[in-house]
Amino acid sequence: MGCEVAAVVRLPVTRTFFRRRLDRALRMLHYNPKTVTVSLAFVGDTAMRRLNQHYRRQPGTTDVLSFPGRRPELGEIVVSVPQARRQARRYGTAVSRELLLLSVHGLLHLAGYDHHRARDRQRMQAAEQRLVGQALINRSRRRS
Repeated sequence: MGCEVAAVVRLPVTRTFFRRRLDRALRMLHYNPKTVTVSLAFVGDTAMRRLNQHYRRQPGTTDVLSFPGRRPELGEIVVSVPQARRQARRYGTAVSRELLLLSVHGLLHLAGYDHHRARDRQRMQAAEQRLVGQALINRSRRRS
């Protein structure tokens, strides 16, 4: 149970990095990683383009897609590593942080968050920053 991570493309950090942080995010969202499962897949542009076209009827790639499941499976998150690299360059942030942000974004969708209206977008962005910030703080504490 908890977060299961698969990568078909090379990642800048280990899969354990993401598993630990998403398990922590699950707990912060009041889910027990021992009783729910989240699948996290890191893919390339070709796979993401196919998924985006098939499920959203949108051409081209996207950064993250979420697919809700049924308990105990909370759902699946798919993240495009090449798109995350491009966004990290654009925003001047580390690729690992962008991948974590996209993973958390997908997790929040599985937890019922959305960003279609301005109020919902603000709520979701605040939750993203809280969860990502907490995950990175914990990372730096372990290194000390």
